[in-house]
Amino acid sequence: MNLKDTFWLSYTDLTEKKVRTILTIFMVVIGVAAIVALVSLTTGISYEITNELASLGPTSILISATQSAGFTPADTAAIASLPNASTVIPIATGSGTLFSGNQNSSVTVIGIAQENLKYIMGGNVSLYEGSVYNDTIAPDAVIGYDVAFPSTASGRQVAFVGQPATLKIPNGRSTNSYTIPIQGIAKTYTSALIPIDTAVIMSMPAAESLLHKTSFNEILLQAKNSSGVTPLTNLIADIYGSRARVINTQQLASTAANITGSITLLLVVIAGISLMVAAVGIMNIMLMSVMEKTHEIGIMKSLGFKNRDVLGVFLLQALLIGIIGGIIGIIVGTGASYSLAAISSSASHSNTTSTSSPPNGFAGGGGGGGFAGGGRGGGRGAVFVGRSPTSSGSSPGISFSPVVSPGLIAEALFVAVFVSVLAGIYPAWKASKMQPIDALRQL
Repeated sequence: MNLKDTFWLSYTDLTEKKVRTILTIFMVVIGVAAIVALVSLTTGISYEITNELASLGPTSILISATQSAGFTPADTAAIASLPNASTVIPIATGSGTLFSGNQNSSVTVIGIAQENLKYIMGGNVSLYEGSVYNDTIAPDAVIGYDVAFPSTASGRQVAFVGQPATLKIPNGRSTNSYTIPIQGIAKTYTSALIPIDTAVIMSMPAAESLLHKTSFNEILLQAKNSSGVTPLTNLIADIYGSRARVINTQQLASTAANITGSITLLLVVIAGISLMVAAVGIMNIMLMSVMEKTHEIGIMKSLGFKNRDVLGVFLLQALLIGIIGGIIGIIVGTGASYSLAAISSSASHSNTTSTSSPPNGFAGGGGGGGFAGGGRGGGRGAVFVGRSPTSSGSSPGISFSPVVSPGLIAEALFVAVFVSVLAGIYPAWKASKMQPIDALRQL
């Protein structure tokens, strides 16, 4: 029997029981869609985190004060004198609420020298409009995109360059209000590490004045080369001990990769269980089909069909179920992954502009470091973004796109076909081994 006849018999058999066939294919679709959606989402998140870390550079070391005293210029001078230390960037941070255009947004106040702004903006200062502030005590500020276009205003611009806004900063039991001239609006960054989109960025003297700080609580250190990053990280951790948390971007990237890898494996195993259920369903349904068609198999064999011909008919049925279910599952999984990513990004975007409480910051105020984690001085668990003393449990938004690669599509289709054919082997083998006499007796 040629392939065309085998295909026709298999297709006819599948279309005779449309509801059964659709339900069988649907089981495969669920498993494949789950694998594609979950893997593409976790891969997209991993890529986004890696890119954000890469924007800080492979030689970046992040030092966060764990005590209210923070760091002083003497600390920056001492760190700059260490072997392999290149650029030392002090940063003062705190939290507040910005009022503009009848809207208020919880913001992170970041104080950093104008020349160092590029280091926290991925190496390039990109503004939506306006210009960068000057390094004076005047509180001229660059605000994040989400501060100017908050989600609470449906994306409508509420803060404008050249117009003042009111910044309220907690000070013990009271709140201080300041008029902030808006010098510029940054383009959207959607950073996983530094909440540029929800920040009010100004010069170091201005931030220290508004935050009532005589010190800064963050230091971004650039090593001269990547090979010296780990020794320099360990040296700083030994010097400061429990006074600071020290971690470099290489450690963060490694931690992020391990976490996302573990999550991906767990989710794939969970999705794989649904495919195992689908395999059992396929086997069960095909066994029922074999029993229902016992007399037809007897006729086929009496007409000269060989065992391999009967085997081929039923295996091709399983193959068609796997191919159709796999293709539909890939389409559904891809659509689901993009939908979930959009919902997740929208939800996190909304949280970062919520007015209920200040968002997580690039760093905590006072003694709370924004970057925390590894390093011998700060424990082994990496925390990508710190929390200001008055912040809620929400985290800064992260926008990402699922990664549906050709490799993932090929693997998902292969798994669907493999599972379906594997489930169909026993029913097909049982059908091929039927004796014509025994089969015809059931007519």
